[in-house]
Amino acid sequence: MEYILRRKIVEIGKKLYEKGLVVATDGNVSARLPDGNILITPSGVSKGEMRVEEIVKISPEGEVIGRGKPSSEYRLHLEVYRLRKDIHAVVHTHSPYATAFAVTHIPLEPLVAEAVLTNGKVPVSPYATPSTPELSKSISDLILNHNSILLANHGVLAAGKDLDEAYFRAERIEYLAKVVFLSRLLGTPKPLPEGEIERLLENWGLK
Repeated sequence: MEYILRRKIVEIGKKLYEKGLVVATDGNVSARLPDGNILITPSGVSKGEMRVEEIVKISPEGEVIGRGKPSSEYRLHLEVYRLRKDIHAVVHTHSPYATAFAVTHIPLEPLVAEAVLTNGKVPVSPYATPSTPELSKSISDLILNHNSILLANHGVLAAGKDLDEAYFRAERIEYLAKVVFLSRLLGTPKPLPEGEIERLLENWGLK
């Protein structure tokens, strides 16, 4: 299981880098193992060039198990796992359109059907300095009721039951941000018809 998850984290990292959802050595990815320990991307390594053996294992308290230096934002991931037992993977990106909304502190409304089904409204967390304990505290209240969050003046946090779900949420947030941005250039974005969000959730068995 551990080796499979390590390979999957490397695969997700390459996807994030190739699609421009992260640049240089930015962003981080993690997954929770069945025993409660966490695998997380290493510090200072491009997500497009990671190797399986570079993935770092840490305890739920943040202690390194084995060798390696975990991402400096490991506390952010640990906070999600601490508060959400149903979450087993976290993806943090700096995707440009979504980060633009995070910089302007504008939450993303679910203006297209797919956004309703995968993320719902994506709120903006209070600003906190990256890589500090304050950053993890800034999402504590929001992560209880949201699977994705815009980190103010920073980027995107997406969580899921597995790595694929977390990755797809991050990818769809960037798509939604781009659609909202372009629609604002064309005019005023129109919300979904009244009652449509509830109807979508019911049709997909999510309510």
